[in-house]
Amino acid sequence: MSEKKKSELTDYEKYIRTEELLSLQKEEEELCCEDELTFQMIHQIAELHFKLVIQYIHRADRFMRDDDLFGAATQMRRVNMHMKQLPEVFNLVKVISPADYHTIRLYLGRGSGQDSPGFNRILHLGPTLWEPFEEVLSNRMLTPLEVYKHPQREQQLYDLMQELIQFDENFQSFRHHHIQLVRRMIGFDTQSLKGIPAKALERGVKFEFYPKLWKAISELTDFTGSSYNAEPLKD
Repeated sequence: MSEKKKSELTDYEKYIRTEELLSLQKEEEELCCEDELTFQMIHQIAELHFKLVIQYIHRADRFMRDDDLFGAATQMRRVNMHMKQLPEVFNLVKVISPADYHTIRLYLGRGSGQDSPGFNRILHLGPTLWEPFEEVLSNRMLTPLEVYKHPQREQQLYDLMQELIQFDENFQSFRHHHIQLVRRMIGFDTQSLKGIPAKALERGVKFEFYPKLWKAISELTDFTGSSYNAEPLKD
């Protein structure tokens, strides 16, 4: 215990473990530049958001397998709340000048945001929710298109489907936001610290967790006859 004896800590400090938490950053004399602490803490905050998102994804999976659609949608709503916060968290990086940002990058060694364990875990877990969701659909002998056609008939299922597609959209938006941040801080016509062109990040934005849900939206447009030169489909 560094500054306080354990007996002197408040219950709040003990429960939140503030001494441990605030010891995870570099000391002032260790900083390579003024804003290194800003850089380090922003990324630590992001990893904490990721940790909660991962917990909620696991819960949503479990609820779907138990056929608890309300519970699953509630967990996915939590996921989406955090995913919407993450771009704002990373916006705080913009207070760092590009010159200082490059100084910090050099101190990272071979480190890169592509190595974020939280981000990569979500990237892996996101698509795994499709299997339990598809089982929910199968048990009700429904397709995404049929749910879209008559949302009131399966309101809880529709709500869950909306949260899933919102998650997919939020994750894509987060990746796009990250690309714009990279563009602003280091530019596109350069290599990452791993030797990968910065522009290569653009490919990831097109990755979808739930392509069948996006396809169903197009199918609904064709079904209603509201697409150009489309004939309404028969129900």
